[in-house]
Amino acid sequence: MPLYHIQNVLNGGEITPLMRGRVDQPRYGTGAREMRNFVPMPQGGVTRRSGTRFLGMAHNDAARLISFVFSATQGRMLEFGDKSMRVWLPDGRLVADENGAPKVFESPYAAADLRELRFAQSADVIYFAHQGYAPRKLSRHADDDWRWSVLTFVPAIAAPGDVSLQIVDRGYDGDNATRVYTYAVTAVDEETGQESGAGAEVGITAKALNSVSYIIRATWPKVEGAAYYRVYKKKYGVFGYIGRSGAECSFDDENIGADTEDTPPEHKNPFEKEGDWPSQVFFHQQRLGWAATANRPITVWLSRTGDFEIMAASTPPKDDDAIEATLAATQANRIVWLQPDRQSLTFGTEGSEWTLSAGEGVALTPSNISFEMQTANGGDNAAPAISVGGGVLYLQRGGKAVRQFAYNYSADKYLGQDVTLLARHMLRDAAVTVWAYQQEPCSVIWCALSDGTLAGLTYMPEQEVMGWHRHDTDGRFEDVAAMPGTPDDQTWFLVRRDCGLCVERLDSFFDADDLAEAYFLDSALNYQGPAATRFNGLDHLAGREVQVFADGGTVDGLAVDADGGLTLPRPASSVHVGLPYTSRLVPNLPEIQTRQGSSMMHNRKITAVRLRTYRSMSFLAGLEGNLTPIADRHIRAGAFRTQPFFSEGTDLALNVCGGWADESPLIVEVTSPTPLTVLAISTAVDVSPYSGKGGF
Repeated sequence: MPLYHIQNVLNGGEITPLMRGRVDQPRYGTGAREMRNFVPMPQGGVTRRSGTRFLGMAHNDAARLISFVFSATQGRMLEFGDKSMRVWLPDGRLVADENGAPKVFESPYAAADLRELRFAQSADVIYFAHQGYAPRKLSRHADDDWRWSVLTFVPAIAAPGDVSLQIVDRGYDGDNATRVYTYAVTAVDEETGQESGAGAEVGITAKALNSVSYIIRATWPKVEGAAYYRVYKKKYGVFGYIGRSGAECSFDDENIGADTEDTPPEHKNPFEKEGDWPSQVFFHQQRLGWAATANRPITVWLSRTGDFEIMAASTPPKDDDAIEATLAATQANRIVWLQPDRQSLTFGTEGSEWTLSAGEGVALTPSNISFEMQTANGGDNAAPAISVGGGVLYLQRGGKAVRQFAYNYSADKYLGQDVTLLARHMLRDAAVTVWAYQQEPCSVIWCALSDGTLAGLTYMPEQEVMGWHRHDTDGRFEDVAAMPGTPDDQTWFLVRRDCGLCVERLDSFFDADDLAEAYFLDSALNYQGPAATRFNGLDHLAGREVQVFADGGTVDGLAVDADGGLTLPRPASSVHVGLPYTSRLVPNLPEIQTRQGSSMMHNRKITAVRLRTYRSMSFLAGLEGNLTPIADRHIRAGAFRTQPFFSEGTDLALNVCGGWADESPLIVEVTSPTPLTVLAISTAVDVSPYSGKGGF
């Protein structure tokens, strides 16, 4: 009598072969031996990875994609090349010049330096950091107007010059004692609100001030762009604030007491020369931060609060002054990532992980900085850390493991959970070179690997979802970036193909009634319009054999002409042309508890399988070497079905032809450009009463 096993949660991802003995591990029951070009969904099922749309060729042979996100509804994709930049719109068009040609903007960065470039964005401005370049910002004034500027970290407005002092005698009747009065004046910019440094100090010897009979009047020429001026007087060797002046550019000191808690700002640029240029940039608590120069690899700098491009400090320090802090560690391992989390700035060096904070509920100031070491795993500089699911994900040293750095209330500290532990084989032979987070629809972190393949991590810890999956294409994935979109976030790739470096975009998750929206071909272009047989513009696929999905049917064995044209055997009005890829799902062996104990180590025979699918078409399923078509549409080259099989929550029965075996995993495979979503797998299994490899 067969035993029945149901696997209604499939989002455990691909797990390492080292876990095949851990049938008690929950991820064993939800995971797979192989999950290739399938994406685990937070709801429990797995769906086939959508194809990629070809958008164009990269401007240079080496490039990098950086997303520009102004808001949740406005995004641009910046393509950086060798000292060049192009701007892509969300619909896949390039920003053009006045002649309609793609506009190429200048960039200071060479192609060889693009991978180590770090950036942080605030509204229409992106700040860039690289150890080989002085800090810069890129400002968007319009889609066809982007401007670079080198940061100086001092205000643009100048300090007032030629301050003159005058004694105003109103009939002095006090004693004849004299003293030196010294003043300095600053200007405040009317546009930015930034205060200049103090101008040259000036002094005058006068009798003791008396507001009734004897005062000192300071005057100075107007400073262009100044909204007002602040006046300081020296007291016990320190300048203290005594008042402000407007357009009159003068101030009367009527024996005003100097507030030495409010002193003029002392501006400085800590990144003036090579060796002092930072490699990291970030935002934290309304401050712009920089870190890790060649000369000072474990130092962090934070701007004045709300004034991102000012590194001014005061004596004594004010709460909103710029901050400079150096980690006192036993090893001078450089800082390789930084990411704000909760009320702390979390960061990692090549040897350990730390937090920089001021205490619970307290804002960071120059006087309350505190470093605390949390873990000692060590980080990698290949990709910046990202915030996902209430924690920070970062690459462990070497790029072959991913850790979640999150606060643990029981331990009262941050802990670094290894999220690749159960899928360590995914990164055994290749390291992560770059990654991007696509929040919608499945919360996936896409990782481009050093071997040209793509790994994905469906990650939603609040739902206890953590599943790795592997992806490949007819080419090499070299870069990935993501930005908000509708209905799904957009994921863009740079893919090295026979034609060169292609800019491509992952298509949306298929969940529609119209098969014209099913895109399951890579580097594909599509046509919607009157029925036709001839299609041009496929230059990037010239000479390549392609697959075609036309009016709901598949056509194999066609090749694109040398001039980029393709001819179909029959007219079609909905046509997708691209490179095929195979999606393959091999769930873990079903382990069933019997009267004799677990079915583990027993021979078994799968007698029947039932799959619950969602909006799916033809696919193959069965045991190794014996895959059979399921819901076959009898697709033949040149024969288009207008009413193909299309399911929405359909149970499909599969009679499996297999004998007794110690290993007989089910295989689900798709080679045609069609959708497939599997929600559950029900298996009927006969289990041998004997253990070992021999049958009876």
